[in-house]
Amino acid sequence: MKTWTQIIQNIYKQKTERNWKELYWCIDLHDTIITGTYNKFNDGAVIYPYAKETLDYLFNHPDHVTILWTSSYITAIENVCNRFNLQFNAINCNKRCLNTEICNFDDKFYFNFLLDDKAGFDGTTDWKEIYTTLTSINTANQ
Repeated sequence: MKTWTQIIQNIYKQKTERNWKELYWCIDLHDTIITGTYNKFNDGAVIYPYAKETLDYLFNHPDHVTILWTSSYITAIENVCNRFNLQFNAINCNKRCLNTEICNFDDKFYFNFLLDDKAGFDGTTDWKEIYTTLTSINTANQ
């Protein structure tokens, strides 16, 4: 299984080769950014280490687009975002990537990275590796 470092390096290589302007991060909320509490307003939830730093890094770099991917109600999303001061470019959609003659994004939006506990993401460890990799790539490119 590839590490997050390998995955990020591979996608950055594709970005350069294909002249992509942006990379899209599809990120689940529960058990990915915050601990799942299984109550409507996520009372008692805590944010995973390095999640905030990583999300801030991504949001503040214009070549990254963060998409919160969740089935939570909007009031619960607003509650979590306000409580942890989280910002996203979009929620449950990617309107920056439109349909083309070979791709239809009506039912499945486009993304480069999927961070979701259901896809094997571990909020307790993976955020740190992602943050460290992103910041080292940025330092190397300066």
